[in-house]
Amino acid sequence: MIFYVGTYTRLGGPGVAVCTLGDGAMRLVETAPLPNPTYLILSPDRTRLYAVSSDPAEAGGSGGSCAIYDTSGDGLALRHRFDTGGEGPCHLCPSPDGRFLYVANYTSGHLTVFPLDPPGPRIQVIAHEGASVHPRRQTGPHIHHVSFIPGTRTLAAVDLGLDAVVLYRQDPATGLLSESGRMPCRPGLGPRHIAYADTGTAYLVHELGNAVSVLRTGADTMTCVQTLSTLPEGFRGDNTGAAVRVFGGHVFASNRGHDSIAVFAADGDGLLSPAGVFATGGALPRDFTLLPDGRMLVAHQGGTVSLLRWEPGAPALTPCAPPLSIPGAVCVCPALP
Repeated sequence: MIFYVGTYTRLGGPGVAVCTLGDGAMRLVETAPLPNPTYLILSPDRTRLYAVSSDPAEAGGSGGSCAIYDTSGDGLALRHRFDTGGEGPCHLCPSPDGRFLYVANYTSGHLTVFPLDPPGPRIQVIAHEGASVHPRRQTGPHIHHVSFIPGTRTLAAVDLGLDAVVLYRQDPATGLLSESGRMPCRPGLGPRHIAYADTGTAYLVHELGNAVSVLRTGADTMTCVQTLSTLPEGFRGDNTGAAVRVFGGHVFASNRGHDSIAVFAADGDGLLSPAGVFATGGALPRDFTLLPDGRMLVAHQGGTVSLLRWEPGAPALTPCAPPLSIPGAVCVCPALP
């Protein structure tokens, strides 16, 4: 199996790392030099890899960019790179039909729309406005995640700076967005990422509040019905929540600082109960993904990618292979069907 790792080049990372997993071992086989690609996704047919970058497409430009790689040949081939019109791009997603790409720009709080059929420069930039209560992290908008609510044309833009999820209705013909609603979060939580279940339920991890919320989703609505801490009782150290995933009736959330993954069991209504908080064996676990066999790949910003196994009732995450050393690893994207 091939998987891709995005890295902070400012921490010594190579850019995009192409890795393989087989025979219980992980290997780094190729790199592509892109500045700070902090999030990667594959097209549904896995022939393209989309990446964000902190730097502009052309020397002398400003803001960040989006890069498109061809993965169908031998290795990665950069085909396109376009400026996002915002600073600090950090997340992206395609439209349900794969014709458009949406990019969250964290630093400036902009949402950018690109065409993909064929790929071209941005066609819309939306600027969020406002602030929330944290004196340093929420003095302005900071969009951290974009995704479509399953089965709808509604894009959810998670804004850490506004303590809100802003909803946009997509025009399927043009790809353009118009705001259709928003869900406020408790002030100071700092929402970061969403993962969706198959039951009209979603899970929202909060970076500043170190918590996961259960959401009920509709065509243009989100409602919070439960919020639980991702940290063990009594922990008083520094920590920020990072990624959230749903797998096999459980919800997983990573803790940077406590260096762990919190696991929750979901009942028939999607409500959560704690199932444990487990060390990942690396520093600053930022992104992770669950493989079909229950193993997980974990990208540690401290410089490793781990392959771990979690089983219900197990007292710990079990290493399945020696860690792979990749400086500044911050996201992982497996090439799975």
